Amino acid sequence: MTGYKTEEEQVEDIKRWWERNGKFVIILGIVIIATTVGVKTWNEFKVSTANKASAQFELMMEEVTAGKADSAVQRGSDIVKKTPDLAYAVLSAMTVAKVHVDKGEYDEAAAQLSWALLNAQDEKMQHIARIRLAKVLVAQDKFDEALIYATSPQQGAFSSQYLIVKGDLYYKKGELPSAKTAYQAAINDSSISPQLKSFIQIKLDDIGGMKAGDAG
Repeated sequence: MTGYKTEEEQVEDIKRWWERNGKFVIILGIVIIATTVGVKTWNEFKVSTANKASAQFELMMEEVTAGKADSAVQRGSDIVKKTPDLAYAVLSAMTVAKVHVDKGEYDEAAAQLSWALLNAQDEKMQHIARIRLAKVLVAQDKFDEALIYATSPQQGAFSSQYLIVKGDLYYKKGELPSAKTAYQAAINDSSISPQLKSFIQIKLDDIGGMKAGDAG
């Protein structure tokens, strides 16, 4: 019958096909297996790395609490260096910056906060890093640079904190009317907490500002 092949002929066809394609099939199988194993290994590596970074971050925070500033800075710097793509690196950089600020080492703090701002993936963390960097620059009397960071176009829930930084900047420059305007705008923000409102009122009182709730 036309088109019919004996079992022997079918076997021969398979042999010829294997001769032509066998190497490709073997290579393809190896690639698939290697890829599967590689992805699994990579995922396990990432989890392991994140767990180690988490443990190191906790140790760093314990050192900060215990007043072991030098050890905390070293550990935090190691986390940033070894796992720069993890959120723990940004948190570590910001923590190290706080330690530097407490020691009056503003250049080092600014460097850490600049790195955190550039590498933070979370918008909230970006705002926090930007605000803290602006504060450090104000402490260094770098007013023009600080004002750039304190004038973020998208401030959202952080608008009052940006205004406070601006108020501090103008106050330190001796531009009291501008400081008063910034503080008053911050205190009129309905989203701020009573504690923060009281804090701003103290600043306003220092420059003869209006009471909370008064018209600006």
